[in-house]
Amino acid sequence: MREHRESLCITIEDAILPSLSDSGMVVQNVHALLVDDSSISEKKKMELLAHFPCETSGAEAAFLTDCILFGLVRPFAARDIRKPNLLHPGGLSPLLADYVCDEGVPKPCRHFCGRDRELSELHDALLNHCKVFLSGIAGIGKSELAKAYAKAHKKEYTNILYLTYTGDLKRDIANLPFADDLPLDSDDELFRKHNRFLRTLREDTLFIIDNFNTTSTGDSLLSVILKYRCRILFTTRSKLPGQYCLMIEEIDDAETLFGLASRLYADAAKHRGEVEAIIETVHRHTLAVELAARLLETGILEPDAVLTKLREEHTAFNASDKINISKDGKASKATYYDHIHTLFALFKLSDSQAAIIRSMTLVPFEGIPARLFGRWMAFEDLNDVNELVELGFIQSKAANRISLHQMMQEVAVADLKPAISNCHTMLESIRSSCQRHGEDSPFYKTMFLVIENVISVAEKDDTAYYFLLLGDVFQYMEKYQYESDMKRLIEEMERIIKKGRNVSGKDKAILLSCRAVCEKKNARAIKLLQEALTLLPEITRDNALLVSNLNSNLGGLYRLEQEYNSAKIYMEEGIRILKVYDLLGGHDSLTQFLNYTVFLAEIGQCERGLAGLRRIQSAVLNQSGRGSDYAFLLEAMGIVNLFGGNVTQARECFSNALDIFTDVWTDEPNLVVEKERQFQTYLDSAGQALLSPMFSAIR
Repeated sequence: MREHRESLCITIEDAILPSLSDSGMVVQNVHALLVDDSSISEKKKMELLAHFPCETSGAEAAFLTDCILFGLVRPFAARDIRKPNLLHPGGLSPLLADYVCDEGVPKPCRHFCGRDRELSELHDALLNHCKVFLSGIAGIGKSELAKAYAKAHKKEYTNILYLTYTGDLKRDIANLPFADDLPLDSDDELFRKHNRFLRTLREDTLFIIDNFNTTSTGDSLLSVILKYRCRILFTTRSKLPGQYCLMIEEIDDAETLFGLASRLYADAAKHRGEVEAIIETVHRHTLAVELAARLLETGILEPDAVLTKLREEHTAFNASDKINISKDGKASKATYYDHIHTLFALFKLSDSQAAIIRSMTLVPFEGIPARLFGRWMAFEDLNDVNELVELGFIQSKAANRISLHQMMQEVAVADLKPAISNCHTMLESIRSSCQRHGEDSPFYKTMFLVIENVISVAEKDDTAYYFLLLGDVFQYMEKYQYESDMKRLIEEMERIIKKGRNVSGKDKAILLSCRAVCEKKNARAIKLLQEALTLLPEITRDNALLVSNLNSNLGGLYRLEQEYNSAKIYMEEGIRILKVYDLLGGHDSLTQFLNYTVFLAEIGQCERGLAGLRRIQSAVLNQSGRGSDYAFLLEAMGIVNLFGGNVTQARECFSNALDIFTDVWTDEPNLVVEKERQFQTYLDSAGQALLSPMFSAIR
C-alpha cells in the first residue's frame, strides 16, 4: 500500500482539495481526531504530524494521505461481546468510555436488600419496552433499585450512562462531560453535539435518568429523549400517563426489613418486638426504617420511647390512612412525611449540625465534593459532616461527594427553613468566588445549581444582600455563557426591583447592565447602558467600579458598531475613573485595559496600547501573581504585537501565557488545548507556528 502513497497524495492535492470549500478546516478536524485519540502512541502521532501545520496544499495533501494510510493498515480488533439479549457485534453502540468522561453509575447502598423480584421485573420490562419509568413515592428505594440493576446487569450492556435530573433535560444533556467539548461552546452547541451522539446509541446501551420528578409536559425535551434507540430507565415520583411505568411499593418481607434495621442498630435482636413494631408503625417505608434504626443506634432514645413517639404523633393515621397526595404531579404519601418529620426532630441535632443540613438543602441532588462544601462553610474539619453521614441524614456518593436524600431535603426545608441570612456563610463563599472573574472554577456548575435552589426554596429575608449575590453570580455566569440561568437571575432581580424594598439607583443600574448583556441587538444594549448611567449621576467610591464598567461596556458596543470616536470616549472615561479611585490591578480593570489596548491596535495606535499594558503589568503581578489575569495580559500584548507587525515578540508573549495557563488550569486540560488553538489562530495570519509539531503532540 505504501508504494501508492505518492499517487494518492497527488490525487488528493489535484482532485479533492480544490473541490473543498475550506480544506484547512478538514485538515484541522483530522488533526483534532488524531491528537485526541488515546489509542495511538505519541511516537506514531509525531510521525503523522510531520507535515503539520500545513502551509501549502501539498502539505495538506501529504498530511491527509499519511492519516488515511494509517487508518487503512491499522489493526482492528472486534469487541468480544457475550451478551445474549443484545445486538450482534456488528450493530453495537460506540463505546462511551471513548467519548464521555463521567464517573459511571454510583454503587447502590451497601444495605440494599429485598428487591430480587423487582430486579427481575425491571429487567424484563426494559427488554420488552425499552423505555421504563420506575415509579413510586419518595424514600421507597427507586434510585437504589436502579443502581442495583446497573450493577447486576452491567455485563449485559455495552454502555451504561447515568444522569441525575436537575429540572431541565436539555441542560443536563448539554452538561454531560464529553471529551471533545470546547470551553467556548454554548449550551445550545453542547446539546446539539451531545444529542447527535446519543441518537447513535442502540439497545445495547442503558441510559439511567434518576429523579425525573416532573410531568410529561413539564419538560419539553422528554419527547426527544424517548426517541433515542437505547434503553432508558427513569426513576420518578411523577405520574406519566401513556408511558410504561413499573410501580415500586413497600418491601413486603418483614424479615428483610428487620435485617436492614439489624445492620444499622446493633441491639435490634434484643429489642426485636419493639423494632418490628416500629417497622410496622412507619408502614415499612425504607427511608423511615433506616432513620429509625440509626436513631436507636445513637442511644438518644430507647426503642419503646421511639415507638411511643411515633404512635403519639400519628394517632390519626393507620395502615389504611396512607393517603396519596399529588403536588405538581408528584406522588407522595402524607403519613410517610409525618414519620420522617418526627424522626428528624427526635435526633435533637446541634446548632452546627442543623446549620449544615440547612445549607445542604440548597445543594443539587447529584451532590457536592465534601471538601468543597467544608470550604464554603469555613470549617476547619469535616467531623460534623461525617457524623451526619453516619446518622443517615447526608448521603455519601462516589468521588467523595455528599448530598441530601430528596425526601430528607423536602423535610429539612420545611423544618429548618433555609434563608438568605441563615445560609449566609455558604452564599458569601459562592459570591466571593464569582467576584474573582479571572479565575476559572471547576465547580462553577455546582455553584449555579445552588443559586437555582436558593431562588426556589430559600426565604428572601435579606433582599439587599440577595440582590448583590444575584448580580455577582450573573457576571460569573456570563463568563461561561450560562444563558438559561442568566435569564432566570434577571427575572428574579426584576421581581426584587418591582417590590421596591430598599432599592437603590445602583441596584437598578446593575439590573439594566445585566439586561444589556442578554440583549441580542447592540443598539438596544447601548440604550440600556446609557439609561443605567443616568441612574448614577454622581460617582462615589461605592459605585465607581460599576460606573467604570458601564462606560467600558458602552465603548465596547460602540466599537462593534464601528463608531470609533464614541468607543474611544467611553473606554477612556472608564479607565479614568479606575485611576481616580485607585482601582487599577483588579480583574475588572485588567479587562478594561485589555479591551482598550486591542481597540487602540485596531485603529493603528499599537505603541500606545503596549505602553498602557506595560504600565499596569506590575500592578497585575502584585494583585494576582502569575495567575490567569497575568496570562490574559500577556495574551493582549501578543495580539497588539501582531497588529504592529512584531511577530517574534507576539509569539513569545503567547508562549509565556500558555505556560501560565497550563499551570493554572491543571484540572482543565481542555481549556489549555483550546487556548493553544486560539493562539495558533492568531499566528496563522502571520504564517507562524506557536509551538513545534513535536511539542504540540506531547502537550
